[in-house]
Amino acid sequence: MNKNITIESQLDFLSGGGEMGERIRRFDWTTTPLGDPETWEQSLKTCVRIILTSAQPMFIWWGPSRINIYNDSYAQFMGKKHPAGLGAKAEELWKEIWEPLVPRIESVERNEGTYDDSFFLIMERKGYQEEVYVSFCYSPASGDDGKVKGLFCVCSETTERIINERSLHTLRDLGAVVYDEKSLDDIYLNVVEALGKNDKDFPYAIIYKTENKGSDAIAVASTDKNNRQYILPGIIDMEHPTIITSDFCRAYNSNKIIVTEVKKPTNDIPKGFWKTAASRFIYIPISAAGSNHPYAILFAALNPYREFDEAYLQFCEHIGQRISLEINKMLALGEERKRVEALEQIDKAKTVFFSNISHEFRTPLTLILNPLEELLNQQTSTLSPEERQNIETSHRNAVRLLKLVNTLLDFSRIESGRQQASYAPTDIVQFTKNLASNFRSVIEKAGLQLIIKASASIKPVYLDRSMWEKIVFNLLSNAFKYTLTGSITVELGAEDKFAVLQVKDTGVGIPKEELPHMFERFHRVQNVTGRTFEGTGIGLSLIKELVLLHAGEIGVESELNKGSVFTVRIPFGKEHLPQKQITTGSEERLTSSMYVEEAGTLLVTNKVTEAVKTPEKGDLPLVLVVDDNADMREHIQLVLLKHFNVITATNGLDALQKVNEQMPALVVSDIMMPVMDGIGLLKAMKLNKATAHIPVMLLTARAGEESRIEGWETGADDYLTKPFSSKELISRISSQIKTQQIRTEALTDVIEQKKHSRTLEEKNKELRKMNDELSSFAYVSSHDLQEPLRKIQMFSKRIMEKEVHVLSEEGKNFFLRMDNAAKRMQLLINDLLTYSRTNTSQKHFERTNLNELIAEVKQELYEKIMATGTIIESEQLPELSLIPFQFKQLFTNLIANSIKFARTDVQPHITIKCAQVNASQIDEHISNKEKKYWRFSVADNGTGFDPKYNEQIFGLFQRLHGRKEYEGTGIGLAIAKKVIENHNGFITAEGKEDEGATIHIYLPV
Repeated sequence: MNKNITIESQLDFLSGGGEMGERIRRFDWTTTPLGDPETWEQSLKTCVRIILTSAQPMFIWWGPSRINIYNDSYAQFMGKKHPAGLGAKAEELWKEIWEPLVPRIESVERNEGTYDDSFFLIMERKGYQEEVYVSFCYSPASGDDGKVKGLFCVCSETTERIINERSLHTLRDLGAVVYDEKSLDDIYLNVVEALGKNDKDFPYAIIYKTENKGSDAIAVASTDKNNRQYILPGIIDMEHPTIITSDFCRAYNSNKIIVTEVKKPTNDIPKGFWKTAASRFIYIPISAAGSNHPYAILFAALNPYREFDEAYLQFCEHIGQRISLEINKMLALGEERKRVEALEQIDKAKTVFFSNISHEFRTPLTLILNPLEELLNQQTSTLSPEERQNIETSHRNAVRLLKLVNTLLDFSRIESGRQQASYAPTDIVQFTKNLASNFRSVIEKAGLQLIIKASASIKPVYLDRSMWEKIVFNLLSNAFKYTLTGSITVELGAEDKFAVLQVKDTGVGIPKEELPHMFERFHRVQNVTGRTFEGTGIGLSLIKELVLLHAGEIGVESELNKGSVFTVRIPFGKEHLPQKQITTGSEERLTSSMYVEEAGTLLVTNKVTEAVKTPEKGDLPLVLVVDDNADMREHIQLVLLKHFNVITATNGLDALQKVNEQMPALVVSDIMMPVMDGIGLLKAMKLNKATAHIPVMLLTARAGEESRIEGWETGADDYLTKPFSSKELISRISSQIKTQQIRTEALTDVIEQKKHSRTLEEKNKELRKMNDELSSFAYVSSHDLQEPLRKIQMFSKRIMEKEVHVLSEEGKNFFLRMDNAAKRMQLLINDLLTYSRTNTSQKHFERTNLNELIAEVKQELYEKIMATGTIIESEQLPELSLIPFQFKQLFTNLIANSIKFARTDVQPHITIKCAQVNASQIDEHISNKEKKYWRFSVADNGTGFDPKYNEQIFGLFQRLHGRKEYEGTGIGLAIAKKVIENHNGFITAEGKEDEGATIHIYLPV
């Protein structure tokens, strides 16, 4: 019973105090040993006053029975023990923790205070036993006679701080695990060892790794010293889950944390810090990056005295993420190490391959070159001009091939460390002059000037003369290839401790962004103007390696359209060179012929003689051959001349000019050429309406399917890989020309097809008329069906009402089923009527206020809205020109749908919004991106649907749920779609299961 205390002056100590002050004032204290507050000792009143005016959790136990009085802050600490704890005996209130409190109470009774920092207790404040940490001090409270009459306590809970510190310590331990072990099993052992230190949150833990592509899981590491499994088996068959392993398999398949109750009670499972075994367990996936399934799962027992709240879940997630992250990093580093090792092996194998293949190439090349030279050097020859020309072409290209083989061999030797240089003191001025002079004839033949400048005062330099020869010849060849007018200058001088060679040209220059890459292996500047695009891309890289073998350095400076300067610096003296490789002299083995002959091929003009040419015939197709290599150009021309008229071009730009002058029937073009390559030529021709119809056949030395696909993707009509047979080339050209003739003839048929377009239009009109008639028939048929259906419903209802007493239960069941079927048919007929009305060609648009229309819909659905407690919120909607009855049906269907598919656990909530949007903001294929639309959105919080049905949901008779779950015909959203199409708009849907659905309506502004 409560007694309302009137606060007088002597009871002012009970004023205020929030909720507990009110409760203390209204409490009937006469039922306790303390009696009426008016009779309380002054010291008790003082303690109570201190408690009520403090924000710190406080209480006092007074008298021999230790009656409990506390404030608002302590009430929150007590949990469910409040408010029954007011006026209760302390020993009964805290019986679960009384034993550890007794020594401290006894100390207070001796008039001695106590203090405990984060004292551990197992309390029952929230309906379950809970791990709690409290910092508190007990102080003696004396009565008016000076004797200890009570215990005064100030306390604060530190549970959250202690648990957070424990969690952070565990995460630090996991972070300190060595993740660079070679075996994952060793890492798993280290992980469970770290988790074993936190046996409060994880009394027991075990890691299973997945094997055989996820079909099995094997226990590999456990916090238990005996490595027992206790609950789960040692090997889990993932393809055949059992009651015990089903949660494990679910965690693997979902790749998500699973928390479950124990399905196999066991008393001998490790309890960790606790005396009670865990009743809940967690499965934490250790996920592989980019995989849908984990490669291991951590199975752990959970703290039996801790609620599995959001903080506990996040802690477990952090553990999984930390382990996964570190292992993924370790695996990535391992893969990177493997890749590096594999690359090193590939590099070694490549070097050996280049070395071996270069040697192997030399034998057949020797057997090719020697007979060719013998034929060319015969004193009396019976060779025809055409035969001699073919032999000269073969010899030039065999020499070029030998040069490439030698370059590859040199490079492989340098990379493998087998290139042994012999350095001898050399008159670098005279030696370089002699080397450069070999190029004078070919340079002057090209209309260029060769200038050699040298300082006579340069002292001898230690050189490997064959290497220096290759350096000079490569630089001169490079300059000649990219210098079309002007001069090439070779200049020698001294600079500090270096002899300096500079090769300057007035050529096309090098783009600024390409300069840092000029000495990289296989690098070539794209689309640069020059005499040819051919080359290996290793010439300058080889030069750099040869210069480095001399402890020298090389650099380049260049400006587009003004020229380039390559500078080589070689140190004087021999201290920088290996002493074992220094000799007194070396033989000069000049190989200039290869370089000069290769340069000479760039000047070869078309030598197809009049004797070889077939006279041009007007009835033969004209073929344009485009190639920067003169020998290849000449060869293709000779092959084609007997079958076609042939003209040639040296690059893509030259070819475009020839095409404008004389329209060919087909173009045969190399891909890699200077100025404009074959791809550029192809694009230019296909973009020009005047030349787009001309077939283009691309030629390339790059073999493989990827190269062919690249050619076809660029729009080439055919693609041929070198080397090719003459027969195949002629056959393909003939086929392409014939195909193009067929295409031309087909174009004439288009005119004939246009004549039939008017007939098709008339047929379309007839089809539209038939569609209207079908819609009318559907409307009339559906309307006529309603009359007999109503009679069926009426008579069956009357039989049920009048004959209910004589009908058997089976008969009643039949009539009930008949009535339900009739109702469903009625619903189907009504929906069909509505659909047929939306399908009619008669569309009467009226200015309609959509706010009033929504109000009418809500009024018609009033009973459904009230029965389900549905909340409908609608923004201010515009007034638009619409077909009113169709739009009313649209909103009726959408709102009724949202009510029908409401969830049982939340109050239905429907929101209708409207906004103007640009077409560019809409995720639909709309050609006119400048167009604007009204967007109406009807959103609900119902059952929603799987996003994969976003398109399917608007189909006629489409249902995503069974009829037993939700009534309906599957026509409602089809009607909605038809209504919007009648208004030249479109409709979309989006949804998520158990999160609701949103229908978006777009109407042109």
